[in-house]
Amino acid sequence: MEYVKFAFRNLKRHYSRTVVTIFTISLGFVALGILGGVVTNIFSRLKGQAIVVEKLGHITIAKKGFFDNHKIHPENYIFTKNELNEVLKILEEFPEIRIATPRLSIFGMANNGISNTIFLSEAIEPLADSILQTTVIDGRSKTRGATTISNTQDNLVAIGSELANNLNLKIGDNLTLFTNTIDGMANAVDVEIEKIYNTGNPATNDKFILTNLKLIQELYDTNGADRIVLLLEDETKIQSIKTALIPLLQSKGIEIEAKPWDELSLFYSRVTKMFGIIFRVLTIIISVVVLLTLLNTMQMSVNERTREIGTLRAVGMTKSKIIKVFVIEAVIISLLGALFAMPLLYLVKFILDNMNITFIPPVGSAPVPITLIFKVKNILLVAGLFSLASIISSYLASRKIAGQQIIQSLLKFN
Repeated sequence: MEYVKFAFRNLKRHYSRTVVTIFTISLGFVALGILGGVVTNIFSRLKGQAIVVEKLGHITIAKKGFFDNHKIHPENYIFTKNELNEVLKILEEFPEIRIATPRLSIFGMANNGISNTIFLSEAIEPLADSILQTTVIDGRSKTRGATTISNTQDNLVAIGSELANNLNLKIGDNLTLFTNTIDGMANAVDVEIEKIYNTGNPATNDKFILTNLKLIQELYDTNGADRIVLLLEDETKIQSIKTALIPLLQSKGIEIEAKPWDELSLFYSRVTKMFGIIFRVLTIIISVVVLLTLLNTMQMSVNERTREIGTLRAVGMTKSKIIKVFVIEAVIISLLGALFAMPLLYLVKFILDNMNITFIPPVGSAPVPITLIFKVKNILLVAGLFSLASIISSYLASRKIAGQQIIQSLLKFN
């Protein structure tokens, strides 16, 4: 405690320099806080896009080999009705699973009576999907761009907005879907457009159709499904549930594989990796600036107090204790800088939340609001990083003079 009091007294002696240094550190902390908050917001929006809008849930179960080969021979990876019922019955034994819903994906040609275009369809159970829409993502119970279809009629669909533009369709219009059945026979079905929405992904917005599972089973001439999507009560248990499910189902003679949402999302892993690299590079640059600022401040302080250091050494203070005093001074400066930065960060967050500024995120097609999401661990990490920079700078600045001959320090004239 005596060292802390001594450090505070020394900081007060050079009040202006201390204030400028604290202000510089605060700006660095705010810059990293804003950057980290924006990046975390982007990650959170992409997470919601994958889990809710892309309808991946938390875990997807499929027959073994499905994820690598289903596009070539989709008929080989369909769960039969009996297999589907058996798997769903086993999944009901897990209280951690909120919903387990079958899915079926197909592709084909869509015709509006005049022209054709390719379509991709995800067949869902509307009631289960409506529960998926309420999934809380980082405190948000509603995910922008999420939609589902009604359960009142099997032929109701929702289509991507670009697809609607390409075929000149509006709500209430009819559309004919053509595809091959599981046995390779041509088949078609008429659907009614209930909703037109932006899928949030330019790769699918011009071809995606959300359909009812019963309708697509009829079109594909099957009573099964190719996947089962799980939504958990607690997303932190994804790995444990996945690990428990695979051997349990295999013991029942059902060869399956399971993948979490982040492995199945089209863009999540690549975008997060890219922004992660950018954030780390900028963190290093800003940290170096803070380190050099602190080093300059501590070097000036040490040079001005050379005779004081010699006097302290003459009355018995060791080299390590003198270095300790300077280290404490630097840590206090960095912590005060971080402390004063917190109100500024939340002021910026308040302004952004109320200005309702939007942007289109990477690989997105729909605007989302710019806001900041702060995580305690990230804030503590930045504070720890700045504290480490302060320790390094104070040590480098003080070790030489603290270790020189006492007589040299006492003869030093500023």
